[in-house]
Amino acid sequence: MNITVIGLGYVGLVNAVVLASYDHKVIGLDIDKNKVSLLKEGVATIEEPNLQTLLTEAKFNLRFTTNVRDAIRPNNIFLIAVGTPPNDQDGSPDLTAFYQVLDSIASEASRDSFVIIRSTVPIGTNRKTKIYLESRSKYKFEIISFPEFLSQGRAVYDILNPSRIVVGVSSPEAEGVIREYLSDFITRKIDVILTSPENAELIKYASNSFLALKISFINSMARLAEKVGANIEQVAYGMSKDPRIGSAFLKAGLGYGGACLPKDARALEYIGEKQNSELLLIKAMTQINMTQPEFFLEKIYRRYKSLNNLTIAVLGVGYKGGTEDIRSSPAIPVVRALLDKNANIQLYDPLAEDNFHKAFSRFGRIKYCDYAVDALKKADFAVILNDSKEFKLLTNEDFIKNLKEPVVFDGRNLYSLDKMSGVEYHSIGRKTINKLVKY
Repeated sequence: MNITVIGLGYVGLVNAVVLASYDHKVIGLDIDKNKVSLLKEGVATIEEPNLQTLLTEAKFNLRFTTNVRDAIRPNNIFLIAVGTPPNDQDGSPDLTAFYQVLDSIASEASRDSFVIIRSTVPIGTNRKTKIYLESRSKYKFEIISFPEFLSQGRAVYDILNPSRIVVGVSSPEAEGVIREYLSDFITRKIDVILTSPENAELIKYASNSFLALKISFINSMARLAEKVGANIEQVAYGMSKDPRIGSAFLKAGLGYGGACLPKDARALEYIGEKQNSELLLIKAMTQINMTQPEFFLEKIYRRYKSLNNLTIAVLGVGYKGGTEDIRSSPAIPVVRALLDKNANIQLYDPLAEDNFHKAFSRFGRIKYCDYAVDALKKADFAVILNDSKEFKLLTNEDFIKNLKEPVVFDGRNLYSLDKMSGVEYHSIGRKTINKLVKY
C-alpha cells in the first residue's frame, strides 16, 4: 500500500517506520524542518527501543518531507497522527492541528481517498471529518477511526504485538482498506475489533482513563496504608491475584503523567460535561493524581524543617523511566517545589535530562550530572522520581557511600525494604525504615 503519515511524533513516526518495515511505501509529513532533516539522514528523533534499527532497515520504503503537496498528492490513504493537547482552560482537546491537516488533505487530494485517524479525538469526530472534507473538496472520503494503544518506552513492541486492534468503520470500502492494512495482524490471529466509529473513539478514552483510575486507586490505598501500618506492595500483590483485577497499573508512586493519560482523562471529563453526563469518578481520579506529588513532598517537609541551601540529588524527571518525555511528569511539581524552598539540585536522568533542561533553563541552582552516582555525591539526601532501570540497580551502599547522610525519598518504590539497611528510606504506602532522627 502507498500511505502518507501526517505527524511524526511518537505515534506517527513509530507507525510510519513499522508500516515501511512491512513493505508499504510510506511518505512521512511533518511541519518541523529540523525533525524531517534528521529523519532524512536516517536518525530517529525519539528514543524508543528498536526504532532506530527498524528505521535503518526500512529506509528504502520511507520518504520524509515538509511539503504538503508533495506528501498528499501521490497517495489516497492518509494516516493522521498529530497531537490533540488539552486546552488549558477546560481540558477540551485542542483540534487545531487536526483541522489544519484536514484542510491540507481537502485542498491537495488528487482523488477519492481514505483517512485513518490515529490521533485521539472526541467522540463524533469521524462523522464530522467526512462532512468537513467533502464540503471542501470535489472528492469523496472514507474515514476510519483507528485509536492507538502504544506505551512510550515500548511503542515498537506494542504496535507489532498489540493486545487487540480497535477499528471504527462505517462503510464496506473503509472496511476493505483497513483489512488490507492489517492483513499481517489478521493472519497472525490478533484480535481485530471492527465496530462503529463512535465506539472506537470512546474505547480509546475509556481504556486510558481506566488505566489512570487504577493508578489513582492504588495511590489512595497507599495513603491509607501509611496511616494503618499496612504495606501497599503486599496489598497490591494480594489484589493482583484476583484475575478480575490483575497486576497492571497497581504500582503506588507519584502518579501518572505523559502525553496520554492526563490529557485523555481531562478530555473525557470535558466530553461528559458537554453531554450533561458528569463523570464523578474521573474527577476524583484526576484530583488524587494532582495531589500525589504534594503527598510525597510532605514527607520531605516533615523530615527537613528547612531546605534552604540543602543539596538534593534528584534521580529521574521523565514521567516514567525509558522515555525522554517530561509532559505532565509528576516529577516537575516536585522539583519546582524544592527549588521554591531554595534547595540546590543535582539532577540526573538518562533520557529526559535534555528536555528538562530546556524547560527549566531559566532556573538556577540546578547541576546536571552524567551519572546517577555523580548526582548522589555530597548531596544532603536523594529523591527518586521515576523508575528508570538504571536507578533500580543502585544499592543501599551507593546511597551510604555518596550522600552526606543516607536519606532517600523514593517516589516509585524501587527497592524492597529488606535491601535498604543502613539507609533512612521513605517510600509510598510503606513504613519508613532506619530513621536517623526523630520527627
